[in-house]
Amino acid sequence: MEIERQVTGAGVLLVFIYTLQFLAARSSLQGQITPSGLTILRFYAAGVLLLPYACKAGTRARIAQLGLAKIVTLSVLVGFPYLMVINTGISLTSAGYVATVGPGSIVLFSFLLPLILLKAKPDRVSIFSTVLITFGILLFIYNTFLATGLSPAGTALFVLQGLMFSLYGVLIKRWQVSPILGTAVVSLVSCLPAFIAHATTPTGFLDATIQEILFQAFVQGLLAGAAAIFLYTYIVQKTGPQRASLVMPSVPIVTTVAAYFLLKEPLSAVQVIGLISMALGMAMPGLAALRRKQPVRVTPT
Repeated sequence: MEIERQVTGAGVLLVFIYTLQFLAARSSLQGQITPSGLTILRFYAAGVLLLPYACKAGTRARIAQLGLAKIVTLSVLVGFPYLMVINTGISLTSAGYVATVGPGSIVLFSFLLPLILLKAKPDRVSIFSTVLITFGILLFIYNTFLATGLSPAGTALFVLQGLMFSLYGVLIKRWQVSPILGTAVVSLVSCLPAFIAHATTPTGFLDATIQEILFQAFVQGLLAGAAAIFLYTYIVQKTGPQRASLVMPSVPIVTTVAAYFLLKEPLSAVQVIGLISMALGMAMPGLAALRRKQPVRVTPT
C-alpha cells in the first residue's frame, strides 16, 4: 500500500512537472525570453545538476564505451537542436499544442519506425492507436487555419520533435543506454552549443527579470531536464512500463485545460476532438499490454 501511494504521488508529480514545463515555456516565450534563451537555460541548469553523476568513475567508463559518434548522434536527436525545435514550436503555437502534438507524434513514430527500419509486424491495437493519433494530429493542423495566433509551421515542428525523440528511443534501446546516462550525456554535450548560442544569438535575458530567468532554469533544467527522468524511471521500476505509460495521456489533457484557464489560450471544438483522439491513441498500447501482461516500450517526453 505504501509503494502504491508513492507511485501515485510520483505519477501526479510527473504530470505536474510536464504541465508546468509547457505552461512556463509558453508564458516566457510570449514575453522577453527567446526560444534560444529558453534552450540555453535548460542545458545550463541540467548540465550543472548532472555533472557530479557524469564524473563518477563508473559513469565515465560507460560514457567512454559509448564512443564519440554515438554521443554526438544522441545529442543531435534530443539535445540542443531538439529543444530549439520544441521551443520555436511553442512560440508559434500554444502550450496545449506542444503537450498534445509532441507526445502524440512520439507514440506515432515509435510505432512507424520499427515497421520501416525493422520490418516489424503491427498488431491490431497499434494500428488503431496510430489511426487515432494521426487523426488527432490532422485535426490540430486543420485547427491552425481556423484560429488566429497558431502557425502550421509550429505544429510541423512538434511532428519533427516526435520523429527525433522516437529515433533516440530506437537508438538507446539498440545501444543499451540507460535513460539517466543518456540524459546526462546529452545535457553535458549540449552545454557547448548552449555557450555558442549564448554568445551569438538573442536570448532576451537582459530584458527579463532575474526571477524569471531563475524560475525557467529551475523548471526547464532541474524539473523537466532531470527530475522527470528520475520519476518516470522510478514508476517503471515499481509498476512496469505498462502502468507508467498510462501517465502520459493525462499530460495533454491537464496542460490544455490549464492553458485555457491560466494563459487564456483558445480552445476550439476541433482541438478538443483532436485532443481526445490523441489521448485515446496514446493510452491504447498501455491498456492492451496490461490486459495481456506484456511489456510496452514508452519513453518520457
